[in-house]
Amino acid sequence: MPDFFDYDYFEPEERDEYAEDAMSAIEEIIATQRVVTDRELKARLEDKFFPWVTGRALSSMVESGQVLKIGYPGRRKRNVAKDFYTLPDFDYNDIRGELEDKRQVSAEVNAMLTGQAPATFFAEDLFERAFNSLGFTIIDRDASEYKGRKVSAVRGKEPPNLDFIVERDKLVYGVDVKNWIRYEFDTRDEVIFKVGLALQLHITPFMIARYVDKDTIYKEVILKGGICYPFRTLLFSPNFASLALKANSLLGYPVMALDRLPPFKVKHIGFLHTNVLARRKS
Repeated sequence: MPDFFDYDYFEPEERDEYAEDAMSAIEEIIATQRVVTDRELKARLEDKFFPWVTGRALSSMVESGQVLKIGYPGRRKRNVAKDFYTLPDFDYNDIRGELEDKRQVSAEVNAMLTGQAPATFFAEDLFERAFNSLGFTIIDRDASEYKGRKVSAVRGKEPPNLDFIVERDKLVYGVDVKNWIRYEFDTRDEVIFKVGLALQLHITPFMIARYVDKDTIYKEVILKGGICYPFRTLLFSPNFASLALKANSLLGYPVMALDRLPPFKVKHIGFLHTNVLARRKS
């Protein structure tokens, strides 16, 4: 999915159209890497296949015996990969070192991205700086209300919120930033939920996430009047450059360690806003 994505010419793909091609690509990756995680395969193949196509293809290969699913001995820990995949040709003892390395790095990345972890707030700060540089006004952060309207909340609990409400050229956006490497169905649900929050406030949903599948972008964001920027690369602080390098080399995760967004990513935010203006005028 390119950064410069023209939604006007977007057509959603069929979900299982490329399953056989995905199996071939999976086999090639495992033959090279020797041992992989489910999330690693989806990251390495996200430009070619929907994550659920990769997942279903992998499941079929395990069922047929083309690929072996193996575990890691010892106590299971939260947010740590528990299943790994290899080819029948490889002996477990020969790949155990690589398995342990990938398990450790994936755990460190997950810890960086979960809940109130550093990379979550770091990405928000990068995009806030980008909005400011483009002349947007930051109206509010962690916002659950706007001009007297409030989002629905469960009694006795903090209301859900959007990361920002921003405005430029009399257009007001409800922005949420997701610096994630996840592909589970709850990520899709999270996008839908955040779009719903913006709509409750009668402002334009603006979803900014490292990855959102094209189907969700089209059906759950664009068709509901919103815009989405899938910015592709995990964003880490320069303090975590070493982890970023390991995540990329061992797991194939697309990741940058930097202190500000690259100019082309900032420019794309402005491009999306210009598109919205043009559509509203037409």
